[in-house]
Amino acid sequence: MAGVTDLPFRLLARECGADITVTEFTAAAGLNRDDARSWRRLESDPRESPFIPQIFGGVEEEMVGTTRALSSVADIIDLNFGCPAPKVCRNSAGAALLGDPDRLVSMVRACIAASDVPVSVKVRLGTGSGPNTALNIAHRLEAEGILRIAVHGRTLRQRYSGDADWHQIREMVDALSIPVIANG
Repeated sequence: MAGVTDLPFRLLARECGADITVTEFTAAAGLNRDDARSWRRLESDPRESPFIPQIFGGVEEEMVGTTRALSSVADIIDLNFGCPAPKVCRNSAGAALLGDPDRLVSMVRACIAASDVPVSVKVRLGTGSGPNTALNIAHRLEAEGILRIAVHGRTLRQRYSGDADWHQIREMVDALSIPVIANG
């Protein structure tokens, strides 16, 4: 949740009983350029354990470089393929990659190979242009070795409107052996 899940918010969530918190999603491109504002989004505190930075991007090399850099400080690295924001999707990142499952899986595979810590993924149910692809993608990502998957129960086209489809998330819970986090 960009602009919301900064360090004070995450620490408050922990104090209120949250088991895990995840940083604001941060562009791999900004982190690769050593953009100070991007790195500030990943500020952490020893009370925040496990520390889970969330990154997004549309360029595999940038995602891999950022994953490699973060794996020395993170406990888990979360890759966001669920953001429906037009400015993110225009750069072939976030939920736009759900329309290119092979590219998404390749990017996750490369990030896992570059990481010294487990990798988790966030997705949506699909693009909304045709059948939902999340279950197929989730099976492929599970085979690649992701730790867990968070699923937003709407499509890219829906963005944040309409009801989340909890039934499809339930199908994923039943079909996968990794933990599934329902979102949306």
